[in-house]
Amino acid sequence: MRFLVVLACLVAVCAAGTLPNEVEQRLLELADQNGDIDLFAEPQEGVEVAPQFIVSWQARRFIRKLQKQMECGWPQYGIPVLAPLRVNELDLDFKKGIFETLNHVFRLKIAGLDDFKIQKFKLNVITSKVTFDFLFKNIDTTAQKYNTDTLIDALRQLGLSVEYEGSGELLFDLVNLRIAGTLKYKLPMLWGSAKITSLKTTISLESVTSDITGFMGNGKINRAINSQLENIVVKAINGNQDTISETIENAIVPRVNKMLKGKDFWTIVDLILSSSDGESEDDPIVVDCDPSADPWA
Repeated sequence: MRFLVVLACLVAVCAAGTLPNEVEQRLLELADQNGDIDLFAEPQEGVEVAPQFIVSWQARRFIRKLQKQMECGWPQYGIPVLAPLRVNELDLDFKKGIFETLNHVFRLKIAGLDDFKIQKFKLNVITSKVTFDFLFKNIDTTAQKYNTDTLIDALRQLGLSVEYEGSGELLFDLVNLRIAGTLKYKLPMLWGSAKITSLKTTISLESVTSDITGFMGNGKINRAINSQLENIVVKAINGNQDTISETIENAIVPRVNKMLKGKDFWTIVDLILSSSDGESEDDPIVVDCDPSADPWA
């Protein structure tokens, strides 16, 4: 969710650059006949990117700087370190089908949020819409310890159930997690703040690898439950797109609009466009970030 806040801020700021005459004229020159601009287009191997698409390499550098900054987060905006994201303690309650589980996780670490491929990042200056498509090849989730009280209630109608407690280590990988969607925005005619009017997302997941120990030992039952968890998580994400999209929109849009309110966007846009002044695409990425040592090492 925090990654999506960063993403929404980024696309809103990019969109905000379409109002001033000089910037608007420049963007219209870059747009195709449909009004689309590829804000982020990776050059194919051995193919030179045409000079008119200089915005693409600037966007690539800017996003790579964001990726590197994720190692320190944005504390001024309440966004913690995201690469990796660490949570000292967390309660996870889950109910799906035959499973009802209460879990307490210690030292949860989520790695891989800064390792993603941008498959599409396009601005349409006519429809005021940003289309994006991000692919995370592997998000690695680990916890040093968890405690669980889980109820398997497949026989509820017969008045029978199986309940057990577990404790062990947690290793949970999300493979090929895709976050795609569209963001629509509205710009003031003369002055004021830009505003996100809608954010529609589609989050899909190819597969899950679960290796959680301690479910009634580490034998066949443990392996069977891991297999069930893998299937449940994939189906829960892929089968509830509308609910997930609505939840993300309700959580992110008001927060980002609050952050954008009263901001001088043209100064921010100028900062983005000038962030690569004096740089070439292949220069080392440098940000004001000195990652702290792993506190759990």
